[in-house]
Amino acid sequence: MPVFYRGPRAVITHHVVEVSKDHRRLFMVAEMSDVHIVRFDPGPDGAGRHLAGVSSLVAAVIAVPVVGPASMLLTVVVAGALSAGAIVCLRSRHAGWWQLRAGYRGAVVEVFSSGDEKEFAEFCRGLVRSLEYGEV
Repeated sequence: MPVFYRGPRAVITHHVVEVSKDHRRLFMVAEMSDVHIVRFDPGPDGAGRHLAGVSSLVAAVIAVPVVGPASMLLTVVVAGALSAGAIVCLRSRHAGWWQLRAGYRGAVVEVFSSGDEKEFAEFCRGLVRSLEYGEV
């Protein structure tokens, strides 16, 4: 029995696609139709979030000489708060998400999904080889 993909969450053979996410699901390759990929991008707020982080860093640097002479404690609090905001904005990046859907037994189902582009591409390659194997 040829195995076209074996990964941590899925196995694809010439007859079956077995995916174990929360529970094990089996899809018969011969019954799949209209296989397509849906990509979910992080959205437009990703660039705005990055800009807000950079702006916070700039504000923290400017706040030190402006507030500094008046109150050292206030300077530390303002610079700390702005730096913390910058770190949160710059670190919280949402990666894309890929989903493979197919027509299966009269319904459109999610066969496999992943936020890891490499894992998703390997799964898709394995499924394409399995579908081609069935056509021969």
